[in-house]
Amino acid sequence: MGGTEDGSAHSPVAVGRRERLASVVNRYPSPSETFIERKARALTSAGFDVAVAAHQVGDPPLGPADPVAVVQLPIVRKPSTWAGTARLLATDPASRRRVGAVRGNVRRGHGLLPLIAGGFDVVHFEFSGIAASMVDSLDLLRPARLSVSCRGTAERITPHGDPERADRLARVFDTVDLVHCVSDDMAEIVKGYGAADDKVLVNRPAVDTARWAGVGRVDPEARGTADRPLRVLSVARLHWIKAFDDALRAVAEARRAGFHIRYRIAGDGSEREKLVYLRHSLGLEEEIELLGWQSQAEVEAHLGWADAFLLTSLSEGISNSALEAMAAGVPVVSTRCGGMAEVVSGPDAGVLVDVGDVTQIAEALRSLGDPTRRSALAVGGAAVAQADFDLDRQAHAFTSAYRRLLAGDGRP
Repeated sequence: MGGTEDGSAHSPVAVGRRERLASVVNRYPSPSETFIERKARALTSAGFDVAVAAHQVGDPPLGPADPVAVVQLPIVRKPSTWAGTARLLATDPASRRRVGAVRGNVRRGHGLLPLIAGGFDVVHFEFSGIAASMVDSLDLLRPARLSVSCRGTAERITPHGDPERADRLARVFDTVDLVHCVSDDMAEIVKGYGAADDKVLVNRPAVDTARWAGVGRVDPEARGTADRPLRVLSVARLHWIKAFDDALRAVAEARRAGFHIRYRIAGDGSEREKLVYLRHSLGLEEEIELLGWQSQAEVEAHLGWADAFLLTSLSEGISNSALEAMAAGVPVVSTRCGGMAEVVSGPDAGVLVDVGDVTQIAEALRSLGDPTRRSALAVGGAAVAQADFDLDRQAHAFTSAYRRLLAGDGRP
């Protein structure tokens, strides 16, 4: 991994120049992917010149003065998406030279032209599915160092219904210099696609623990009665992989046992109609609120209301929403899905239940009626979030890995 695809050495970044990094996503900014913005800002603070490149772009979150640039990736048959690339090529001789070097392959790499022209030192694909869709053109980005993130669904679920995706992922992992995995569990999955051990970096998700600290609070009274129900929150898109039907059935099972729950679900998506029907069929209209998409400020208010946070996913990389709940001091109940067992790693970090086991979910929620139990999990979860899932730790790991690549040391 010490050279480019043609065997030539990667030129070191000039002394005194900020390393240039492009973060490639589908849409930016995206309300469901605020972790991309947080990572970009952390790397900017660490001394990188960061741009986020996307097919769908909006205004920079901080306006014209935002230090994180936004780059429009061009789309065939959408002339408006080519304006930024045309402007760059018209005004910057260096960008024209870079594109000229691959002029015989421009048709193959048209979607990457701003990245080819931009002279980036590192190009990081934040989702492996994006890199897989461009795998035939990745070589055109050299001599930049290439990296990709593996977060869950694209590696664990999608290839089962799309055999070609498995082949493309294997080619991506063979091509790039660094494969970022959000958990040890995910690292084993990508190695199954052929990713070399010395390319794999496990760097778990992170949240701004200081921003969430103290948001939650533990009610000193017992919960679970009709007049003092346990208040439970979930924050996720309404997708089959989140298994919200299991959550609703667990609430119904707890009620049959005489334990009362008030449950809020913040999120929207394709499963909403199903959940509305299931809520009705279980007679839970009074107990369950489907809130739709909620802003960060609204999520903060819901965490301040909640006695517990519930994650019932069938599969997950690591849930950022669960990390935020832990940082806020809200006890977490999670299925043993993906990397979540690496988060809820001790008896005081949270409660783990088996995937799909409605009875276990109901029993875990019932156990949180006890304020002493809730208090222990609130303190323990917050301590784990602060120690292992803070933004500074994650940013340091990325910064170190990128700079080792640029220095010619392939080890992540």
